[in-house]
Amino acid sequence: AWEGVRRVLDVGCSVGISTRALADAFPSALVTGVDLSPHFLAVAATRGEAACNERVDWLHAKAESMPVEAGSVDVVSFAFVFHELPTIPAQEILREARRVLRPGGVVVLTDNNPKSEVIQNLPPALFTLMKSTEPWTDQYYVLDLEQEMRDAGFADVVTVGSDPRHRTVMACAA
Repeated sequence: AWEGVRRVLDVGCSVGISTRALADAFPSALVTGVDLSPHFLAVAATRGEAACNERVDWLHAKAESMPVEAGSVDVVSFAFVFHELPTIPAQEILREARRVLRPGGVVVLTDNNPKSEVIQNLPPALFTLMKSTEPWTDQYYVLDLEQEMRDAGFADVVTVGSDPRHRTVMACAA
């Protein structure tokens, strides 16, 4: 149950917008925003209520090898991270998320939905323009994310459409 959530990781937190939303959603949990960019984390640490909230902290780390104790986290969240990744790091990050989650912990991933009609029907010129700023789009769009999650040790993988262009994939640590 969500009431028992004590520790949340927001991996790829950028400037902390999703981290603050998670802190609001889980008022009794310690929420840690994790990012590879020290610049994003510096901005996150000085923005809004989360800047002075003792339940929110910031961690500069690679998502593939976070200095977090195994089995110590209840929820791992990724907001718009995986379309930024080549396949191998994406697989490594899923395994790392599984490592830090307690048994029964939940991973939640929101990102572009390659199967959405909006994405499927993009005009070729617009898709090419999008790919010019998103170099790993091709790899992300052919990645079977649900199967990769199962391969990383997750169970009960469920995907729902978040809006016409995005999906949320949830799973439990087996």
